[in-house]
Amino acid sequence: MRLGNQDGRDPNHLVLGSRFGYQPLAGVIAAAGRHLDVISFNCYEFDPGPVIDAYAATGKPCLIAEFSFRGDDASLPNTKGAGPRLATQLDRARAFEGYVAAALSKPNVVGYHWFEHADQPAQGRFDGEDSNFGTVTIDDRVYDELTKTMTRVNAAAERIHAAAVPAVI
Repeated sequence: MRLGNQDGRDPNHLVLGSRFGYQPLAGVIAAAGRHLDVISFNCYEFDPGPVIDAYAATGKPCLIAEFSFRGDDASLPNTKGAGPRLATQLDRARAFEGYVAAALSKPNVVGYHWFEHADQPAQGRFDGEDSNFGTVTIDDRVYDELTKTMTRVNAAAERIHAAAVPAVI
């Protein structure tokens, strides 16, 4: 893959632009596709496929910059923050596996990023978010179900993605 914008204004740098925090109108996505080398965005849905498809319409590689699922069994309020709430850590692990498998089935996806390493404090962080987004607790205790699933799924990521079938446009 050649680095730099199609118009040659910055041929020696990979231009990611600003990530999209939500899916804007199709015209905004198309404009971004004319100026960026990679389209990056957050996607807090169970199935990232439709969101990926909207950005992949640009023909550019797509990077999921942020996603996560919250578990209600983590003893955190989970009242502020993006994304679905699930009953258990096992549910979070299953949601991660389904999400990543769906994302990797899209040929335009070049990466994905879990939102946070550690949970947010129960009293809220600087912006009030108080949720179970971490792979570890605020006290650095590992969520075993989630991290074991992440290890297994991430080890298979290249194989899963290699089997992705390009969309017919």
